Amino acid sequence: MRMIADSRGAIMVAAMEQSFNRRADELIAKGRYADAETLLEAAIQRMPAGWSPTREDDHFLSIAFWGQDEFLAHSHYVIERKELTKSVAWVDRSYARAWYQLAIVESKQGLFERALFCIDCGLQLEPDHPELWNEKGYLLGRLNRHQEAFDCYVRGASVRVWTPPTQIARALRGQGVQLVELDRLDEAEAALRQSLELEPDSENALNELGYIEDLRRKRKAEKEQTPWFLHSFVNPPTDPLTVRLLALVEDLPSIPGPKTVGSENYSRIFDAFIQRGWQGFEEEFDRIIPRDRPDYADVKRDMLCEPVFSIKAHRNMADMVLGNKTVEELFDEMAREKDKKPQ
Repeated sequence: MRMIADSRGAIMVAAMEQSFNRRADELIAKGRYADAETLLEAAIQRMPAGWSPTREDDHFLSIAFWGQDEFLAHSHYVIERKELTKSVAWVDRSYARAWYQLAIVESKQGLFERALFCIDCGLQLEPDHPELWNEKGYLLGRLNRHQEAFDCYVRGASVRVWTPPTQIARALRGQGVQLVELDRLDEAEAALRQSLELEPDSENALNELGYIEDLRRKRKAEKEQTPWFLHSFVNPPTDPLTVRLLALVEDLPSIPGPKTVGSENYSRIFDAFIQRGWQGFEEEFDRIIPRDRPDYADVKRDMLCEPVFSIKAHRNMADMVLGNKTVEELFDEMAREKDKKPQ
């Protein structure tokens, strides 16, 4: 199809043979990347010298629009402002878009650097096309160049005054994703919500907003969680045997936990202690070493010789966090304690 908008605002449609751009879209959709690449490279090699996406003569302003949404957005913009002095014809072949499509082919195969080269070639032909900037933002994001990616998406949202809403929405979503990577969550949320004003049903935007909410909730929980080394003071041990053994082992040599109960069992006890404090320790230890075992007290004593359970170590770490001790002072004290302990 070929569409023409005249100065009266009327739109006429004329038949047009299928362009290489549309054929490439079909091949890409079917996953026939090699065929699409061959088609696009051949088209680019045949590009007329001095090709431009816009061409003007006495009667027409011919523009290589990428799709109907662009044609309609441009027509609405110029007609509304009474800036249309000539009929606008939609030229259904774009070599800038061919480079964009070639970038998609490379990107689908994980070849992001090559895809980026294709996008830059497209930008040389059509530097004001939002989708070229949007795709460049996406590729830079995949390459972990998040600030550059964000800047490209900003450019994608503002490079044209008549950009279709779908392209602006993509640029805003891209900004949101990159702002999350840059840990600027409030700005990310604002950009994503703005994108939803243009495309209210975008699953990508809604999913990203859900991810931001989960991330905030997780960070809040982590902030509120008591540091593991403060468990001894916030919720100290209450089991009488554990209390007596902790006092006893302060002056005994340390024994690695895995040596006492094995690596797997120690890992379970350690995780329970980190997550739930001394209550978690007691529950998991008793699962592994039943209280009716004759050597229960001996095994627990040896387990409490593991430095991670040392009340004195917990107190030292708390002092360091509160600024009461420096790291150097803590290491000096640990060295002195080691010298005092019997070998």
